[in-house]
Amino acid sequence: MSSRTDRNNPGLCDRRTLVVWASLVASMTAASGLLLLLEPAPLAPTTGLALAAVDSSGSQVQNLVNDGATSDAHPWQAIVIHHSGADFGNGPELGRAHQARGYGGLGFHFVLGNGEGAGDGEIQVGYRWARQLPGVHVFGGDAAAWYNRHAIGICLVGDGDRTPPTAAQLQQLVRLVTALQQRFEIPADRVRLNSNIAPAGGPGLLFPASAFRMQLLQP
Repeated sequence: MSSRTDRNNPGLCDRRTLVVWASLVASMTAASGLLLLLEPAPLAPTTGLALAAVDSSGSQVQNLVNDGATSDAHPWQAIVIHHSGADFGNGPELGRAHQARGYGGLGFHFVLGNGEGAGDGEIQVGYRWARQLPGVHVFGGDAAAWYNRHAIGICLVGDGDRTPPTAAQLQQLVRLVTALQQRFEIPADRVRLNSNIAPAGGPGLLFPASAFRMQLLQP
């Protein structure tokens, strides 16, 4: 009966067609919005700031820390040192790899180049530091969630199980860590190697942990 009525009333058929199409478009729009909410955040810039290991006074590093950590800075309580596990790399490459893993972009706050893919000792600043966001850099172990929320993640490009960090990397690492310690009053015992927290963490067997710790700010 209804089909006969539709044929006899073309205007009614057209209106029903419009209603169907409108409903379809609305459903697709809603579904697209939901997908945008569920998918990881787009890859954010990882090198908004960058500098090479050329400043003997370390004032550039101090300024870098202070520029990112304004009065409304995240209340950081610890620092965790990592390595990338690869001889070649930089912040953008690590960011793309982390994005593919669903981390929402670079999981570290800082990346220190080794001359292969970035300058030797170059500090690359991740978007998480620029926006004062928690990191995604500690996995495994009971304390991983706490460190991701409260610790600044610093990654040395390189495989510390095969090759030690370069002299420039270590120099800038000490400058960066001590500047962060001073800015946030982080004690030396809260500067951790990832291997102290996670079973298979870096920065590798060849990282000079004792020499590094001797240069940290002590209470």
